[in-house]
Amino acid sequence: MTHMEKAKDHYRWQYFTDISHLHEHRKKALLTCTQDMQENPDRYIPVELPVLPFADQAFDILVSAHFLFTYADRLDFQFHLDTLNEFLRVTKEEIRLFPLIDLEGKRYEHLDRLIDYLQNKGYQVEEMNVPYEFQKGANMMLRIVK
Repeated sequence: MTHMEKAKDHYRWQYFTDISHLHEHRKKALLTCTQDMQENPDRYIPVELPVLPFADQAFDILVSAHFLFTYADRLDFQFHLDTLNEFLRVTKEEIRLFPLIDLEGKRYEHLDRLIDYLQNKGYQVEEMNVPYEFQKGANMMLRIVK
C-alpha cells in the first residue's frame, strides 16, 4: 500500500473509494483465498509458466488477469509468446487477457506483434473495451477465439 500511495494518481477511485478501502478489500480477499486453499487444497495446482501441467484443450475458456502484460518490465517477449502458445494448447475455445497495459499504464509494446502472430495462425483476435477500469487506461481486454 506504500507504493499505492505514491502512485495513486495512476488509478481511478470509483470502485475503491481510497487506498484504505483498497487495502481492506485486498486484505479480505487474501484471507478468503488463504482459508479456501487450506480447506480445499485439491482445488489448487501450483504451476510455473510458461509450462502448464494440463492436457491439450483441457479448458473451454482461459482467463488471465493482471499478469502477462502487467509485468512487461520483468517478462520478455519470448516469455509472453511461450505462455500464449501454452494457453492456446490447453484451451479449446477462447482466451481472454486483461489488461493490455503494464504497471506504468503503457500499452504492451509488443501487443501488435502478438496479435499479428495469432491472426497469422488463424485465430480471431479483438481488443475489447471492458467496463472495469481501476488503473487508468486498463480498460481493454484481448479476446482470442480459436
